[in-house]
Amino acid sequence: MFPQKGATVPKLRFVGFAGTWEQRKLEEVAKYRNGKAHENCIDDNGKYIVVNSKFVSTEGEVKKFSNMQNEALFENEIAFVLSDVPNGRAIARTFLVEKSDKYTLNQRIAGITPLNETYPYYLYILMNRHPYFLAFDDGAKQTNLSISDVMEFESYYPIYDEQKKIGKFFRNLDHLITLHQCKLDILMQYKNGFLQQLFI
Repeated sequence: MFPQKGATVPKLRFVGFAGTWEQRKLEEVAKYRNGKAHENCIDDNGKYIVVNSKFVSTEGEVKKFSNMQNEALFENEIAFVLSDVPNGRAIARTFLVEKSDKYTLNQRIAGITPLNETYPYYLYILMNRHPYFLAFDDGAKQTNLSISDVMEFESYYPIYDEQKKIGKFFRNLDHLITLHQCKLDILMQYKNGFLQQLFI
């Protein structure tokens, strides 16, 4: 999308915004921390959802729980998958935390905390399965992203208000996709029900 280094502008722009987007490393726009092991404190009736690679890659469908919050996640932080098998579908996936005191961060997952001038949903969309991170997967051995791999990630950032506009645009699209997916799932259940009753 951006062929040259330094400052540039995108091909598509929301009305009311001008000026260049600035190239930044992740270490300039967010803080990083590692998750912690939870293998010894998994509890089906636990209070906290353990954010591991399976949870992130299934978009929250597959959950494990713990009563220990070994590494708390807070609202507007991003969980980022650091490790996966060759050609896996979890590496570099992101999960945006919508509520504090609900999640605990597992090992091999990074906690990314956007700084004040970084809009969380913008960064969440930007980092998710970005080609920069996927290039570390050689298809032969397990991929393990290091802190330096992650914090050296470079991309372009507009001013905060434009990040917010872009983030809200994609948030609305994601909600619309989820809504239609729910409708599709209900229709498929209807169809399967009729198939079972009409065809013996």
